[in-house]
Amino acid sequence: MRALKMSWDVIVIGCGGFGSAALRALSRRGLRVLGVDQFNPPHSLGSSHGETRIIRKAYFEHPDYVPLLHRSWDLWQQLEEESGESLLQRCDLVLSGAPGSEVIAGARLAAAKHGLEIRNLSAFDACRQYPVLRLPEEHEVTVESTAGYLWVERCVGAMLRRACGSGAIVKPAERVVGLRCSPNSVEVETTSGRYTAAAAVVTCGPWTAQMLPEYQRLITVRRKTLFWYPLQSAGWAEQWRSPIFLIDLPEGQFYGLPAVDGERVKVGEHTGGDVVQDASTVDREIRAADRAPVDAFAAGCLRGLQSEACASAVCLYSMSPDGHFLFDRHPEYPLVTAAGFSGHGFKFTPVLGAAAAELIVDGSTQLPVQFLSKQRFG
Repeated sequence: MRALKMSWDVIVIGCGGFGSAALRALSRRGLRVLGVDQFNPPHSLGSSHGETRIIRKAYFEHPDYVPLLHRSWDLWQQLEEESGESLLQRCDLVLSGAPGSEVIAGARLAAAKHGLEIRNLSAFDACRQYPVLRLPEEHEVTVESTAGYLWVERCVGAMLRRACGSGAIVKPAERVVGLRCSPNSVEVETTSGRYTAAAAVVTCGPWTAQMLPEYQRLITVRRKTLFWYPLQSAGWAEQWRSPIFLIDLPEGQFYGLPAVDGERVKVGEHTGGDVVQDASTVDREIRAADRAPVDAFAAGCLRGLQSEACASAVCLYSMSPDGHFLFDRHPEYPLVTAAGFSGHGFKFTPVLGAAAAELIVDGSTQLPVQFLSKQRFG
């Protein structure tokens, strides 16, 4: 027998990175908030896992992200203070690419527009300062010291605990099978119950188009793989000389983090990835074709690592047509959707969670999110 209808102020569908942030922001306002997730967050089946996520400010994707990043950084530090947990670690970020490449030109533009401090180096000088790197000699390099990494699963867990401490209720292992909206309410049907609320926030990542069919033309889900390589030399253990890095090559854009556990380095390819038709049936086995480009990159551009990865993981990118987020309040219904984060969204979760709460409660937000509106695609 299904549960009786329950009334809430807001229902959040999907409780990963963005959903947990929305739950926290809404519950802090004293609202009765329900979170529903088909898994048990934090989990490793979506887009908010893999130990770490990079946070940076000289944003090569677009300078309009920078004000959001300033606020997001403040909110991450606030969450650290409230939770008593270590969530954010500062670290140099090395961006490397051919002259005029998206990575270099975009980061320098964002820094110039917003007065961010960066250092521009030759590839030779960068490799002297960061000897764990082996960069193409023709590359230009930009180093940002206002960067770092987030402990991703820790962050999701901390936001969920803070939300629940403010009165939110989270229902794990409940898959949503129906969403119906009217101008003044929403009804969510799950595998275990039927719930009504005055509003809803949809933050279900690669399952967004299944929940909201109008997003089918706007989101392409890609299967991505991550690898961890054991240390072969002590160079990576010197944290001040072991940066985060993103290197733009003709074969693709590759990134990685230092040996945060003192034993292995995480490396992945930001570009590419197989298209996934159904996120629930994605192949999570690592294939030789997954390993080959990352192995080749690690062998060519990194020093002091063993040639074979000791661990791996599969995650999912929800790609928008232009690589920018899809963040909107529905024009007719009390529904906010946060989607299409295109592999670079986790660092924004607290600020977009706050923006979602403002859109739900106030009908508008002072945070500069207008450039992320789905309406840019008509």
